[in-house]
Amino acid sequence: MNEPFREDYEREDHEDELFRRSARSFSSRSGREPGGLGRPWPPDLPPQRPPRWHVGRPDSSSRTVLWVLVAVITGFFLPVCACLGLILTSTLSFSALLSQLSDYEQETGPAVGVIDLNGPIATGDTWGATTGNIKRQLEWMVDEDDVKAIVIRANSPGGGVNASDEIWAAVRDVEDKPVVVYVHGMCASGCLYIASGSDEIIASRNSLIGSIGVISTFFDVSELLDEVGIDVQTIITGESKDFGSYFRALTPEERDFWREQMAVVLEHFIEVVANRDGSTLTVGDVRELATGDVWIAPQALDLGLIDQLGYENDALDYAASLANLGDDYRIQEYPFSFNPLDLFSGPGIGAEGYFDLPSTTDVLDSLQQPGLQYRYFGPYEGPSASGDPPDGQVSAPEWLELD
Repeated sequence: MNEPFREDYEREDHEDELFRRSARSFSSRSGREPGGLGRPWPPDLPPQRPPRWHVGRPDSSSRTVLWVLVAVITGFFLPVCACLGLILTSTLSFSALLSQLSDYEQETGPAVGVIDLNGPIATGDTWGATTGNIKRQLEWMVDEDDVKAIVIRANSPGGGVNASDEIWAAVRDVEDKPVVVYVHGMCASGCLYIASGSDEIIASRNSLIGSIGVISTFFDVSELLDEVGIDVQTIITGESKDFGSYFRALTPEERDFWREQMAVVLEHFIEVVANRDGSTLTVGDVRELATGDVWIAPQALDLGLIDQLGYENDALDYAASLANLGDDYRIQEYPFSFNPLDLFSGPGIGAEGYFDLPSTTDVLDSLQQPGLQYRYFGPYEGPSASGDPPDGQVSAPEWLELD
């Protein structure tokens, strides 16, 4: 027998012998205190067997529970740790790859900067045709010494009134560097508003130009709520406080009031188009064109809304000529940069994320609050990668004469 077990058994035998002696001594007592005072002994309890500790012999059931607990914890945390490690490794690898792309050695020498203005125009600081993104690129182009001219590649149906006005002001305020807008697809409403801040507008021959006007959309779900039996009660402090609510229709007075506000915004649009550099149109001419219509590029050229027909290379060469660069220039785009933390940024964390999605509240607010927009809602091809004609393109019809 092992020595630890032998010692345990000997100690237990000794404790059993002491217990038996104590029990015999307890049973032989008379129950009276010595000295004959007649007081009973305290109510002693019979001697208790001391607990036995089995050193080196754990209970088999406890050991089973322990191993089950270890297995459960390991089985739960091991896949979680593996997934977290995979995500972290992938993120670091992706970040390293993008860092190599963004930290490439930039070429030097005279250049024409290129900025893309694609899709609906909106306020914000995320990717796309947002105020923060376009203004940030413009500021970088202005501060870059090698960039001598700027070309804005535009394909947009327009967007918010304030967003269009902010970007137009940023384009107009560019000094000492010519800005040319090249349209490859659509330059409608707010996009035309922005383009009017440039020095020249060049459009590919199949592009759509125009849509001078303002639009504002209201939703009225009162009849639908009546059909489902929902009664909405609104308490207001003024007769116009719930103006634009989709729980009721607009009154004739409210419609007239809002048309007056839209007329002011439309007048700003007309003045911007009429007063752009190189325009031959008067305010009266542009007001006659403010019907919301869009025209194919050759017709827009005849109407005086654009300056030239051409393609991207024509726009680049023209911008270079305005900066006296000749044919010896390079193309400079805004340097790409990426931070993995931007993927996780968003509401509740910090700045808006690149992939920030609107919440339910944002969607409801957009329906509730009437917005003023320089926006065209007709069909168009949407943002495209290039405006150059494909090889082997069929010649244009006779009515479409190019210079």
